[in-house]
Amino acid sequence: MDCATYIRASTDDQTDKHQRESIDEWLRENDVDLANADRYADLGQSGASDDRKQFAEFLEAIEAGEYTHVVCWEISRLSRKGATLQRFFDLCEDTKTTVVITDGAVERVTPDGQGRFVADVIGMVYQQERRTLIRRIEAGQRRAQHEGKWLGQVPTGFRRDDESFLQPIIDPDHDAGETGYLELRNALEAIENGESYRSTAEGLPVTRQSLSNISRDDERRRWYLEATADDDAVHAALEPVRTAPAGQILSPSG
Repeated sequence: MDCATYIRASTDDQTDKHQRESIDEWLRENDVDLANADRYADLGQSGASDDRKQFAEFLEAIEAGEYTHVVCWEISRLSRKGATLQRFFDLCEDTKTTVVITDGAVERVTPDGQGRFVADVIGMVYQQERRTLIRRIEAGQRRAQHEGKWLGQVPTGFRRDDESFLQPIIDPDHDAGETGYLELRNALEAIENGESYRSTAEGLPVTRQSLSNISRDDERRRWYLEATADDDAVHAALEPVRTAPAGQILSPSG
């Protein structure tokens, strides 16, 4: 029996121990020397991605007819995409390779079609689950955006609170690398008055290039110089700056 095994863990801290133990138990029960089985493993890899180095090498070896049996712990370890699973089982069928599943609703898929129907159904279920998950994530993002929450990279001079709303940083923690909103306002005003990007960036925890990017972006420059924004989330975050009594917000130290 020419045998190979495949393991996938979706996160870096997700252990693959239980997968290996289950696979090794099957190998021993079927008189396969553990040292003679080729091992493939993708750790920290999502089953929704086909861009997996070891999985690609695994497929190439199967296509070359190197194995009579391939063993994995559960079908979702191969992929969570129905189309990828279809292609995988088609390849194994074409190369007369038996797929062994050590923990699942189907124990094996053989070249003559045994177990294939159940495997295909499982693949379709995974595909539907993935589509449902994507729809839920997209709905959650739309809801968060509608509520004015900030989902992207936090702009310089702002922080995100516990509920994901933006806040301008009035009292920056320089030890933590924060740049204050008012510091950026003062820097941009200096640039408009003829100061260079390099000299203005000195002493600030922001690079000359970052300062240049903000200054050259008409929309973002207005965030700091006029406290207004076309983006609703940013505009709402700047409300305290716009409505502060004259003289109350005068410097980064308040």
